Amino acid sequence: MTDEVFKRNMASVADFEFGEKVASVFDDMLTRSVPFYEEIQRMIGEMARDFAVEGSRIYDLGCSTGTTLILLDGHVPKGVSFVGVDNSEEMLKRCRTKLGQHGISRECELVCTDLNEGVAISNASMVLMVLTLQFIRPLHRQALMRSILAGLNENGCLMLVEKVLGEDSMFNRLFIKYYYELKKRHGYSELEIAQKREALENVLVPYKLLENRQLLIETGFRHVDVFFKWYNFCGIVAVK
Repeated sequence: MTDEVFKRNMASVADFEFGEKVASVFDDMLTRSVPFYEEIQRMIGEMARDFAVEGSRIYDLGCSTGTTLILLDGHVPKGVSFVGVDNSEEMLKRCRTKLGQHGISRECELVCTDLNEGVAISNASMVLMVLTLQFIRPLHRQALMRSILAGLNENGCLMLVEKVLGEDSMFNRLFIKYYYELKKRHGYSELEIAQKREALENVLVPYKLLENRQLLIETGFRHVDVFFKWYNFCGIVAVK
């Protein structure tokens, strides 16, 4: 379905929620709103071949409709089990349907929980957070990173994809302008862009790229590097 969530002029814009209305168009929303989304997914699959270990688990925190899990199924050994975690039952419902439609036969557990309250992770060779950490309240991010690190096996990796602030206010303004131009090229109107920005204002709290990197280093990851960067979006890989 086509994303038209913010197409109608709203008298009052409510905070963004991952409910039924958003879940029904989420796949279209991602491909039109996230620069190089398909390439980011391809890169995740490519790196998964080097990090996923037979007999371990891959956790997708904020798995939404299961797009990344479906992609990974074709890249990692069959003995790797999947755990998808999301705080939206509507997203998980679509995830279950899509996993079935794509014939995913490996062990795959779907868990509905609020990551602000923590998450139990064990025997993980990979943990994915694709556009998820930005929705976790800053107060809880350090504790969540510690839980992830504790549940990763040695040499396991965290792959983090985030919308980020520019390191400098001038570049931050420019990068946002370039991002909105991309959204316009993908068919969003000025009204849609403005109303979604307002809806996300108190919900999505981005860090700077270097702040995210520092968070990972302070948590205890041994190796941290950037694998993707486009203006105000980045991908970071961190290894235990």
